[in-house]
Amino acid sequence: MSRFDSGPDPRDEAWRELDDTVADGPSPADLPPEAAAWLAEQRFLHGLLRSLYTADASAREGRIASIMERIDADGVRAPRRHWFFVAAAALLLASLGVWWALPAKLPTAEAAIGRVMTEMARDVDRRFRLEFAFAGPGAKEPVRTTFAVVARPGSRFRMEGKLAIGPVQFGEVRIGCDGREIWMLPANGSFRRAVPLSERERLTQGFGDVLDLGYFDVHALVEKLPSDFDLRVVGREVGDGGRVLLRIEAVRAAAAAKARHRAVSLWCDEASGMVTRIDVDHEDLRGFTRRLRFSYVGEEPAGSTEYSRPW
Repeated sequence: MSRFDSGPDPRDEAWRELDDTVADGPSPADLPPEAAAWLAEQRFLHGLLRSLYTADASAREGRIASIMERIDADGVRAPRRHWFFVAAAALLLASLGVWWALPAKLPTAEAAIGRVMTEMARDVDRRFRLEFAFAGPGAKEPVRTTFAVVARPGSRFRMEGKLAIGPVQFGEVRIGCDGREIWMLPANGSFRRAVPLSERERLTQGFGDVLDLGYFDVHALVEKLPSDFDLRVVGREVGDGGRVLLRIEAVRAAAAAKARHRAVSLWCDEASGMVTRIDVDHEDLRGFTRRLRFSYVGEEPAGSTEYSRPW
C-alpha cells in the first residue's frame, strides 16, 4: 500500500474497507468526501501496476502452454530414444556374442598339411609309439605288436619291438635305416640282414606280407600325402594339455588305388603343425589288412640315436 502525506491515514479501519483496489466499477455511493482524493490515488497507482504486469498475460500463458507441451513431448520421446539405443546396443552385443561363439573357420587342407610338412622337415629326432596289427584273409584275430620308433627326416628311422607271425614268435627285433641302407637284427642274433634302401623288399623276404617297411617311415608317409591322397580338414579336437588339434582325412582316389581301401587320418597341433597321431588303414586286393597307429611321444636329445647298422 502507498501512503500520501496529504490524505487520510489508511490504517484506520474505516478507510481500509474502501481500499478495494482490485475491484472494477464506480466507487461506493456513500463514499465520504474527505476520502475521495485518497481513494482515487490508490486506484490510479494499482491500475498502473495491473496494467504493467497483466498487459502480456495471455501471451505469457500461451508461451508457458507451448513450453509445457514441448516438455511433455520430449518426455514421451526421450524414453523411446532411450529404448531405441538400448535395443541397438543389445543387438550389437548379441551379434558380437554369436560371432565369438561360432567356431573359427577350418583352414584348407593345403594350408594345414603345408604347416605339418614344414614342422616335420625340421632336422630333429622324434620318438613315436607304433601300434601295428596285421591280418590275413579269413583271420579271426589280427597279429598285434608294438614298436618304439625314433625317426629323423631323410628316411632315417630305428624301431624296436617284438615281432610275431601267427604262432611264430621272433622275439625282440631291431630294424633301422640311415637313409641309404636298411637293416634288421633280432635280439638273439639268429640272423642279420642289410640291403640298400631301394631294395627293402628283400629285407622282409620270409616274413610273407606282414612287414611293409614303407609304412614305417613316418616322414616319408607324411610327405606322400599331398600327391597320393585327396585331403580335407574335417574338424578340430582338444588334445592333451588343451592343445587344439586339426584332424585331416586322406583318402586315395579309387581310380588310383591299388588296394580295396587305403586311408590315412592325421591329427596335428594347429598352432605348431606337429603331428600328434597318424592312423593308417590298408586292405589289399588279396584281403590282407594292416592297421598302424603312430602316437607322438616327443623329441629325443640330439645325437642320442644311431641309425646305421650296428655291425
